Amino acid sequence: MHVLVAGATGFVGQAVVREALAREHQVYALVRSESDSAFPVDPETRGRLVTVPWGADAAALREDFGLEAGAWVVNAAGLLRERPGLDPHRVHGEIARMAVDLAEGLGATRLVHFGPLLSPTGDAFIHSKAEAERIVRTAKVPWSVVRSGPVYGPGDELLDEVGAWMVRSPVIPKFLEQVPLQPVWVGDLAAALLSARPGDQEVGGERLLWGELLAACAEASGRKLLGPSLSDDTVRRLARAFGHRPRFMSLVPFNEAGFMRHLAGYEVQDNALAELLGHPPRTVADYLAKEWPYRKELEAPVEAEEEEQTPVR
Repeated sequence: MHVLVAGATGFVGQAVVREALAREHQVYALVRSESDSAFPVDPETRGRLVTVPWGADAAALREDFGLEAGAWVVNAAGLLRERPGLDPHRVHGEIARMAVDLAEGLGATRLVHFGPLLSPTGDAFIHSKAEAERIVRTAKVPWSVVRSGPVYGPGDELLDEVGAWMVRSPVIPKFLEQVPLQPVWVGDLAAALLSARPGDQEVGGERLLWGELLAACAEASGRKLLGPSLSDDTVRRLARAFGHRPRFMSLVPFNEAGFMRHLAGYEVQDNALAELLGHPPRTVADYLAKEWPYRKELEAPVEAEEEEQTPVR
């Protein structure tokens, strides 16, 4: 099967590329520049990966790159969160229209659109995501909309950000501890996107509270949660003050609108993940113990290597 991936260089998009290659599909990755064309994939599968320029229409993809009619089109592109100077309505709307045009032009077997859970906060980011879904539903080819809880894996903006924070600071403020999460391993999400059913579906992992997730990360990294418990009002003020300043993103990884979304929680009402996978999803504990870059057993070799490289004066 041929699979066209929009957002192929992003966190989720790269996982979709790897999963599609593992399934022995021919993969076409939409990239914005030549510098985006290097993917961390198995060398044995690279021959089935073709990078194509962002903005190419369906005719060019068929005639110049050999993309077959009936391909799957997977749209994993979009803003992860609010960015200063970027209009989420324009970005998400344009991407959704592009994905629909490509899918229709290719006579796609399926257009799969990935997005976050739509919280009831009603902010611009969520409105733009909802509008993108409405555009996808106008497609004249079969479509799927897959929404997920927070996504984690190597290079993520969830557990890696928490780990980096814990490494830098002995004081770990506790906040929003009762917010429910259902985090999804990026590999499971990629598999779900390539197995999506027609229509809307939501996917999520095990149910955890944000406080439980912080505690699990602290234990995996060999640290303790030492620090004050910040009230919701304090965190909201910090988000309002620092949310658009990149140097503070590791302290407050959201602006005020993002804080309100986080406060609402991330619960999946009708979880389709296990059905799409055909097996139980990966647990956070398994990932923290085996792959998380900040787990405590990785520290000793790094320290030993640093000691060996210290010059004698």
